[in-house]
Amino acid sequence: MEDAIRELLPKIDLLVVWGTIGGVAARKLVPSLPVVFVAVAAPVEMGLVESLARPGSNLTGITFEAATETYAKRLQILKEIVPSLTRVAALGAEGDANFLFAMASLQRHAPILEVTLLPIGIASIDDLSSAFDAMKRQKADGLISVAGNLTSVSGKRIAELALSYGLPSCYAFRETVEAGGLVSLGPDRVWMAKQAAEYVNKIILGARPEALPVQQPDRYQLHINLMTARLLGLNQTHFSPAPTR
Repeated sequence: MEDAIRELLPKIDLLVVWGTIGGVAARKLVPSLPVVFVAVAAPVEMGLVESLARPGSNLTGITFEAATETYAKRLQILKEIVPSLTRVAALGAEGDANFLFAMASLQRHAPILEVTLLPIGIASIDDLSSAFDAMKRQKADGLISVAGNLTSVSGKRIAELALSYGLPSCYAFRETVEAGGLVSLGPDRVWMAKQAAEYVNKIILGARPEALPVQQPDRYQLHINLMTARLLGLNQTHFSPAPTR
């Protein structure tokens, strides 16, 4: 990512980046050009902006999570589907700021839901088999997959392993549910791109990034794979409407 940004810099007047990795790289490498980021989980906590209301720098954009409680909502949805859950693995990439952000939210709310969290970090897709073996040893009975680049590109494999280990699983990406995961709660990324495009247009017309508050996604989608539910022994009585943003 950093190499790609360095190559672009001499040729551009404005940079748009997608995801936390792109946002962090832009913060490091682009001191003055306007930057619009899309789908960064926690830009304040990650040091990209001073606050959502007042970015205070050349960066602004659209967050991936609507609030810190979004991960708590994913855990709540999983618990509503399978009320007997007591030990839920949280799978994320080691060293990923998204993982730290997600765990902070999950750890605040897990006791309320009477759930014990089992953090499981991976460094690459090659670690997934051993990660699921660790979940089995720790007697996990559910899985939250933390949104990030590694878990996104590994989504199909994660969904397959979750099903083979009999773990009800919740994700941030619809595509992982389409690949066999149980349920996802995440922002409408097409709509997020439209939100970002509006900011790009405003900057082109003369607005300064520091004057444009960081927006949060305002359209979330809930997806459930009913075939996976049946394979896990769940039926329609396990599914009741859950409030989403």
